[in-house]
This record gives sequence, C-alpha cells and structure tokens, in this order.
Amino acid sequence: MTFPLELAPEAESDIDDILEWSASQFGGAIRNGYEALLDAAIRSIQEDPDRPGSRERSELGRGIRSLHLTSSRTAVGDGARKIARPRHFIVYRQDGEVIQVLRVPHDAMDLPTQRMR
Repeated sequence: MTFPLELAPEAESDIDDILEWSASQFGGAIRNGYEALLDAAIRSIQEDPDRPGSRERSELGRGIRSLHLTSSRTAVGDGARKIARPRHFIVYRQDGEVIQVLRVPHDAMDLPTQRMR
C-alpha cells in the first residue's frame, strides 16, 4: 500500500531552498540528482513509514520519525545523478492513512530544540 502524502508548508520551503542552493552551488545536474533523491526517499516512506533506516524521534513529538537521505541513495533511478554524501533528512509522521512530511532539515541542525507540530 502506498500512503497519501501531505507536505507541510515548512517542508515545501525546505525542499525549495535545498534545490535552489544545490543549483547555485553545484549546477543543474546535482540539483536534479538531489530532487530525485528526495523523491525516492519520500516514496519509500509512503510505501513503508517504518522502513529500515528510519528512526523514531520522540524527542520531537509524538509519532515523529526521520529518515536520512543516505538511506535512499540506491533507490534513485539510473537517469539521475547520484549524490555521494547527502546532508538532509526527512522528518515525518503517519496520521492515520496519511504521511505528513513536516521538515527536511540539514543533518547539522539541532532538532531537539525545535518541537514539530
């Protein structure tokens, strides 16, 4: 089963910022590769919210999990540029039958000080 997806406005903004920064710093091929990696990671969460590589993040709120993009590198299709060392992770929760992506922060962020809604 593939669960429906909701992107919080903050997650949409995070993704836009990530892709814009990737394009400006590394060019279009890297930007497109990062977008493919984000898409693969989100699809994997939709297919299995408790998938291997994800972890419970109770310090951020009830039912919240995270998945580092590194866990999805092998799921990116052959047509996209492979990202050697992705630095972001997806913060999400399952609300009934819906996956809610809350944020897509850089892995250097100190998230326990930021409660998720």
